[in-house]
Amino acid sequence: MLPAVPKPLVHMLAQRYIAGPTLEDACRVVKTANAEHKLGTIDVLGEEIRTRDEARAIAGAYRDVFETIERQGLDSNVSVKLTGLGLKLDYDLCRENLESVVREAARRNNFVRIDMEDSSTTDDTLRLYRDLREAGHENLGVVLQAYLRRTLDDIRSLGDLRPSVRICKGIYVEPPELAYQGYGEVRSNFIRALEALLDADCYVGIATHDEWLVSEGRRIVARRGLGRDEYEFQMLYGIAEARGNRLVREGHRLRIYVPFGEHWYAYSLRRLQENPKIAGYIAADTLGRLVPRRNGSA
Repeated sequence: MLPAVPKPLVHMLAQRYIAGPTLEDACRVVKTANAEHKLGTIDVLGEEIRTRDEARAIAGAYRDVFETIERQGLDSNVSVKLTGLGLKLDYDLCRENLESVVREAARRNNFVRIDMEDSSTTDDTLRLYRDLREAGHENLGVVLQAYLRRTLDDIRSLGDLRPSVRICKGIYVEPPELAYQGYGEVRSNFIRALEALLDADCYVGIATHDEWLVSEGRRIVARRGLGRDEYEFQMLYGIAEARGNRLVREGHRLRIYVPFGEHWYAYSLRRLQENPKIAGYIAADTLGRLVPRRNGSA
């Protein structure tokens, strides 16, 4: 039913969680985050590309992002989705585009994080990550999803690279043979993955809005005596802001994921279709912002 929802309504639901259609919008959000002692990571929306030229255009947009980050003095890196760089079209095209973005980042003393998408892309994503790291590109990290049953094996296979990893629960709908389905199972594997990454001396971005996982993450880094620069927490723009502010007040590094781009509509529909729970969360959150409070209750 989602494609039948009027575009203005989807925009109303999405605007809280997407910076806007332009790089200027993303920079405005990151600048505000920096003023609140938070880091940024900018994502150019574009998973829906269908041609090689579109994939190259996304790569060019990322190179523009790095120029703008440097010019405006923003504390931000970028996150890329390989499907936007052509992974579904041609592996070598994607590698060429990704390498051009990583080289531009290195030229400007910046960093690229490869997002993880649905399970059909996992092998190629990790292969590309290893290919570029072995080619000497150190300013490159990757994402692993705690709900995938393979994740602990992937951590072991990447161990020799001492990767910089964002660990998240995972949002894509996957079958039970590939992904844990239970809420507690996913949480438990998240903690196992976090511990395994830290055991491997990896820099970890603990990406979650789950209050229990945030608390466990804080406990684990404290128990290990990690310094502020040895890990970070990560959250999506517009979600769990009070929780994020508390982390900053406690002295933790917090990075805010800031998507922008003309493809915001398709991105929003895809996210809502992939995980219908998000639709209910956003609708309730948006309604709470639109409906005035009366007598102290919503």
